Amino acid sequence: MPTRTTPRTSEQVAPTAGPLATTLASLDPVDLPELDRAQLHDRVESKVLFHVSAVPGALSLLAADYLVLEHDGMRSQHYRTSYFDSSRLRSYHEHHNQKRRRFKVRYRTYLNSGITFFEIKRNVDGRTVKERIPSSPPGARVWPGDAAFLAERAGIHAGSLEPSLSVEYRRILLVARDYSERVTIDIGLHFTARGATHRMSQVAIGEFKQPSFDRHSPAMTALGRRPVKFSKYCMGLASCRPSLRHNRFKKNFLRLRKLTAQSEPGESR
Repeated sequence: MPTRTTPRTSEQVAPTAGPLATTLASLDPVDLPELDRAQLHDRVESKVLFHVSAVPGALSLLAADYLVLEHDGMRSQHYRTSYFDSSRLRSYHEHHNQKRRRFKVRYRTYLNSGITFFEIKRNVDGRTVKERIPSSPPGARVWPGDAAFLAERAGIHAGSLEPSLSVEYRRILLVARDYSERVTIDIGLHFTARGATHRMSQVAIGEFKQPSFDRHSPAMTALGRRPVKFSKYCMGLASCRPSLRHNRFKKNFLRLRKLTAQSEPGESR
């Protein structure tokens, strides 16, 4: 079983409130055992970016076709993802250089429950393959059991890896009623790297996880936005460490600036 740590208290993690909470409460729920019917560890991923104020409206459009994960009475889950990379940031640069076969190594902790998994996420010619095992919250190095898993599954030596970025966020997880697609919406992103921090408080990241790319899925149609290439790892790291090479990410930084510049409904411009 996964190792548990002490879950966050209500004082440590603010609950979802306001219009978002009202909209989430109106959706039909799904629990974790049922959600496992749509694991989709071998999948095609697509992302869209939009302003966080548009999330309640987007969820309302998806209510007829999707269920929302409810776990321990909560319909938004708090995550911490801790990435490991080489001292020269091999994973970051392979993504920046658009290498067709690349990987990410990370620990994902579900802060509501305190459960942690060690994950290997590989991109192979446009498909995403994710493998994971139960683990403990990360330390300064990859834990020995996780290192053995990494060597066996990906042929990667964990001794060269060290913590590179941590990101915390809230995730709303939806699944199609026929379990053919997952949709996640991430909000409240907070990145930390080498003591530097960066927040994307006005940005929502929608992600579609599909067996094969389907631009006509109800979620893509409802959100009505063109998918973009966007890596939370790369954008978070480049935001915390602006001296890193990030030429290929300039369009995304422009998109983020435009979203950040938008006013909340009712705010004066």
